[in-house]
Amino acid sequence: MNRSILSPAVLAVMLISPGLASAAWKGEAELGYVKTGGNTDTSTINAKAMAEQEVDKWRNTLKAEALNNSTDGVKTAERYFASGQTNYKFTQRSYLFGFLGYEDDRFSGYDYRASASVGYGNRVVDNKAVTLDLEIAPGGRQSKFSIGGETENEFTVLGGLKLLWNISDTTKLTEDLSVEVGDKEKGGTVTRSTTALTSQVAGNLFTKISYMIRNSSVVPAGKEKTDDEFAVSLLYKFGK
Repeated sequence: MNRSILSPAVLAVMLISPGLASAAWKGEAELGYVKTGGNTDTSTINAKAMAEQEVDKWRNTLKAEALNNSTDGVKTAERYFASGQTNYKFTQRSYLFGFLGYEDDRFSGYDYRASASVGYGNRVVDNKAVTLDLEIAPGGRQSKFSIGGETENEFTVLGGLKLLWNISDTTKLTEDLSVEVGDKEKGGTVTRSTTALTSQVAGNLFTKISYMIRNSSVVPAGKEKTDDEFAVSLLYKFGK
C-alpha cells in the first residue's frame, strides 16, 4: 500500500476515535434471502449491519455489507464492503471526521478498492423530523486489479450527503450518497447511493426496502460502469 497517500488519513482516524469500546452501541442488522427452483435455480443472500455510538463530542459509525448470488450453481455476484467513520463535533452542527472504506467485489475487475479521508461535515438541517449532513474531505484511494495484480494509488476528494426523514414514529426514509473524485486517468469518480424505507413490524423487527446504485467512471475492460441492487429485507434493531 502506498503509505504516502493512505497512511496519514488512517493515522488521523485512529487518533480521533477514542471511546470506541467505552460506551454502548446501537444499530441494526438485516438479512434478505431469495431462492428459486425449477427451470432456473437461483439463490441470493444480502446481509448488512450498522452500529453507531455517541460519546460526548464523538460519534462513531461502523458498517458492513455482503452480497452473494448464484444461478444454476454458478456464482454471478459476490461483494463485500466495510467502512468506519468517526466524527468530532466542535459545535452543535459542525464536525471533523475521518473515514475508512474497503470494498471487495469479485466481479468488478478489481481485487479490492480501499479509501481513507479526513475532512469537514455540517448538519445543515437538524430537527425532530429531518436531519441532513453534508461532508467534504480530501483523501487517498488504492485499487488493485484482479488481472495482473497491479495497484493504482491516487489522491481523492470525497463529498457526502446523509439524510434521515422520520416520516412517522414507525417509518423512516434515509439517503446515503457519496461521490469520490479521483484521477480521471486512473480510478476516476466513484458514486454510491443508497435509498431506504424502513417500517416497524413489531418491537425491534422492521421491514426495509432499499435501492442501491454504484457507478465508476473508469472500469477495467469488459466491465459495466453501473451496478444497481433492489432489496427487501427483514431488519432487527438493537441498543438504545
